[in-house]
Amino acid sequence: MPISVPFVNRKEELGKLRNSLQTDTMDFHVLVGPSGSGKSALLDRFQKQCQEDGVRTVRHDIGEPKSEAAFIYRLLEKWDQALPSSNWDSIKERVKSANTEPLVQVAKFADPAVGTGARIINAALSGAVEDESLSNATDEVDFLINVLETSPDERVVIIIDQFDERRLSESVSQDLGRVFREIARKSPANIVWCIGSDHEFGKSEDQVTHLRVGPLDSAAIEELLDKTGTYLGEAETDGGQTKNTASFVTEITNFEGPNLTKEGLIDEIKTRTKGHPFMLVLFLQTVRDEDVSYAIRDLPISHRKVRNHLEGRLLDRLEPQEEDLMRDVCVLEQFDAKLAAHLSGNTVAEARQILTNLKERSIIRDVESIPGKHTFRTHDLIREYLQGDIMGARERQSRYIAIAVFSSRLYELINQSTEEEVAGPEIDSLREYVKLHFEKVLTNEEAASVVSSVYSACKDLNYIQQTDVENGLKHCYSIQNSVTLPDAIESISK
Repeated sequence: MPISVPFVNRKEELGKLRNSLQTDTMDFHVLVGPSGSGKSALLDRFQKQCQEDGVRTVRHDIGEPKSEAAFIYRLLEKWDQALPSSNWDSIKERVKSANTEPLVQVAKFADPAVGTGARIINAALSGAVEDESLSNATDEVDFLINVLETSPDERVVIIIDQFDERRLSESVSQDLGRVFREIARKSPANIVWCIGSDHEFGKSEDQVTHLRVGPLDSAAIEELLDKTGTYLGEAETDGGQTKNTASFVTEITNFEGPNLTKEGLIDEIKTRTKGHPFMLVLFLQTVRDEDVSYAIRDLPISHRKVRNHLEGRLLDRLEPQEEDLMRDVCVLEQFDAKLAAHLSGNTVAEARQILTNLKERSIIRDVESIPGKHTFRTHDLIREYLQGDIMGARERQSRYIAIAVFSSRLYELINQSTEEEVAGPEIDSLREYVKLHFEKVLTNEEAASVVSSVYSACKDLNYIQQTDVENGLKHCYSIQNSVTLPDAIESISK
């Protein structure tokens, strides 16, 4: 029976984070560890405890911003959603009423991935919006700090996850590192920052505290087995008594294998998985009832081979529809039930149920994206494994469909929105997704070919109109009707 893996250990790290809630100074924590080391799970648990304690939190998964301005704008959107009484919303309103068209054009060509965010930030910094609190703001970081300083005096926790060099371009990674170091020096005293990262930065900054998120020790692995033991089945000891899997004396049954005590069993698991939480999750997801010893015996020694073995076993144990859906959506950074249905050929209801099942078993996770919308992400390491079996043509086709679906939905929302709502978080997220997928396929193809392929994808999705997709793309890239879509996209991308 598939299991959902519980949270264990990390008591020291959690304690340090929770102690920050009791101080009256700014705290800036960087949780450092490789992908799959449990940083996100630790941040999830800390966020849950903050909410239980009545401490307000702002959560932002970095994604793939193309600039520091893009990151700051999206963070401010999350800030406004969590603390709607802040003055960020009023700044947006005043920007809309100001004469900012020249700034819109400059921002659009300087950083097309930012769109509305670049307009607001550039308008405020250029003086197009009169605001005493912004009079000293000279760049995006100052703009962010000024907005944060208008927050309530109570403690506020800002959680930033996925700051991983392996997922970002070198220039963006360096820029964001500089931004975080500057934030650590300037942030208001009531803010607690928690950054999940795969690398250290700000080593020389007194304000930055690094917390290493390393492998689980034997005690934590034993706790994990104890908490999941009822799902792992029962086995008989040599004395004939039935005990929980985590406490029985087992033996590797490959005829000449040695007997293992409970401690030996745990040591074997730790040796093969390196105590890596991601590997332990895969192990517990794929182990067979009453066959823990068989599962250990089958594991290779090489870390990479262990991961591939466990990921393959995990897919083997999924239902056919679940495996097909996983493979179809693995090229996408984020997806929801509607998009997963478009890609996999399931109905939306079927896709939603499959995604729910996968989430309950810790195979995919919710992404803090749009309030009220369930957006999912497959762990980066599983995505890499799945993408290894995906041919280039299949990946491109998935992205074409994603562009068509997102563009059509964007046009639908714009038609339903008032002028004041056109800068809403869902619309901004759709713009971001469209541009992200365009950039992925433009690396190998001309814009005209991509646009043509997107239109072809519409023919297979007979419930999506090509005209809606075209209008959504034009709005996404702010293209006039007199300009051809491929030429405009090619120009902006360059």
